[in-house]
Amino acid sequence: MNSVPVPFSDLLGALSDWFGASARALPWRSDPSPYRVWISEIMLQQTVVAAVIPYFNRFVETFPDVGTLAAADTESVLALWSGLGYYSRARNLHRAAKILSAGGFPRTRREWEALPGVGPYTAGAVLSVAFNQPEAILDGNIERVWSRFRCLPRSGAYKERLWRLSRFAVSETVRAGLRPSTVNQALMELGALVCRPSSPDCGGCPLAPRCKALLRRAVARYPEKRQRAAFKNLTETVYVYRRSDGRLWLPPPENDRRWRQGTRDFPLSENPRWRPFVRLIGEFETVHVVTNHKILRTAKLYDLSDEAPLTADEETAFVADLSALPHNAACAKTFRECAEF
Repeated sequence: MNSVPVPFSDLLGALSDWFGASARALPWRSDPSPYRVWISEIMLQQTVVAAVIPYFNRFVETFPDVGTLAAADTESVLALWSGLGYYSRARNLHRAAKILSAGGFPRTRREWEALPGVGPYTAGAVLSVAFNQPEAILDGNIERVWSRFRCLPRSGAYKERLWRLSRFAVSETVRAGLRPSTVNQALMELGALVCRPSSPDCGGCPLAPRCKALLRRAVARYPEKRQRAAFKNLTETVYVYRRSDGRLWLPPPENDRRWRQGTRDFPLSENPRWRPFVRLIGEFETVHVVTNHKILRTAKLYDLSDEAPLTADEETAFVADLSALPHNAACAKTFRECAEF
C-alpha cells in the first residue's frame, strides 16, 4: 500500500518552524525595514552573506535612510562599496535612492522593477520580506532547492518552471495562514544552510519527505551543471606616479572602464607633461578576474620629481591610502604592490 504524500502546506509549516529555530542572526533581519531590506538585497546580488555583513553595517551607519543616501555624492557611495565589486550595483542604488527619496517606497512589483538595478527577484524580496506581501522570489539558493525538490532538467523552460514553483509556494503559504515573509526567507536560508551545493544536509531538511532528488538518490545531479563560458584573456597597462613622500597619483575616474566605472584607478596612459620629470623604477604584473574575463595588468611605476609642474587638481589626486576613496580590487592590489618598490 502506497503511503499518502505529506501535503505541501504541511511542508511549508515545517519549513517555517525550521526557520524560526535555525535562522541566522543577520543585521537586516533585526530591522527589516524597506530601506534596509532593499540595501541588503542589492548587496547580496552575486555576493555571499559573510562578505556583505561588514559592508552593510558600514553603509547603513553612514547612510541610515534613503534621504541621506540620495543626498550623498556618488564618490562617497562608491567609497563605501569599494571591494564589494560589481560597481554598477552601487551606481544604480544611488540613482534609485533619488527616486525613492522623492516618491517613497512602492508597494507593487511593477513599480519596484522600474527602479534602476531592481529585477524580479529583488522586487519580490523587498515586497515579501519588508511588506509581507505574497510575492514570489527566486535566487540561486531557492533555485537549488526547487531543482532538487522536483528533479528539474535544465531545459528551455527551466527558469519558468522554477518561478511557477515559487509562485505556488507563495499561494500555498497564504492558504495555510503562514507569513510570506517567513516562508520566502526560509527557502533562501534552506538553500544556504541545508540544501548546499555540496554535502547537503538532507537529514535536516523539512522538505525531505517530498524531495524527488532525495527519494531517487540523485541529489548530486541537481541542479544540472551549466556549461561555463570560456575565460576571455585581456591585457592592460597602467601608469603609476609616486611623489617623494610616497603618495601615488589616482586621478578622477576614467569613463571607459567597463567594470570599474566611477571608481579610482591608475591611468591607462602617460602624462606627457611629466616625461622630463620621471624615472622608471620598475614594473610588475597582477591578474584580476571579472565575471568571465581574466585581466593581466602591467603596472609601470615612476618616481616623479618634486620639480614636476602640477595643477591644483593633479596635486590633490596624489594620495597616501585608499580608505576614503572609491576604488576597485585591481587598484588596491596595484597600490599594495607599489609598496614593495
